[in-house]
Amino acid sequence: MSEKIVVRKAVEEDMDDLIDMIARQKTLNEELDPNFRIIEDLPLRTKEYLEKLMKSDDAVILVAIDSEDNKPIGVIIGQLVDRVFYKPRYKMIITDFYIKPLYRRMRIGSLLLEKIMAEAEKKGAGIITAIYPSNNKIAEEFYEKHGFKILQVERYRNV
Repeated sequence: MSEKIVVRKAVEEDMDDLIDMIARQKTLNEELDPNFRIIEDLPLRTKEYLEKLMKSDDAVILVAIDSEDNKPIGVIIGQLVDRVFYKPRYKMIITDFYIKPLYRRMRIGSLLLEKIMAEAEKKGAGIITAIYPSNNKIAEEFYEKHGFKILQVERYRNV
């Protein structure tokens, strides 16, 4: 299957598919943890979020494309962060990662991860991190399998 999958940077024509996949990811996050309650106007806010990232030099949006129908079937988004006080100075944070259910367990996630790591290196990042809900055991296992370790802990409390 992976021989018919192509990974490339997202373009404006991908927007409808990107909105759908990111909205699905956010909805899944809410199912995993009710502290990730989605907003009423999720599609509109997702579109604004993606448009902003597409214009940013500090963000990378990659899509996995099924070359048989030329449609996006997966997305990974990374954002470059300046770690002012640390070496390496820059890191890429994977903020969003979604693969449509029909295409899971086909190594597409590994392919997207490999490609975003290459993009991170091009942008000068010395490390790459990922954020996801703490109850997402699939993400946890995926990242551990690919050599990720815990870097820092984020705790929260409602105010």
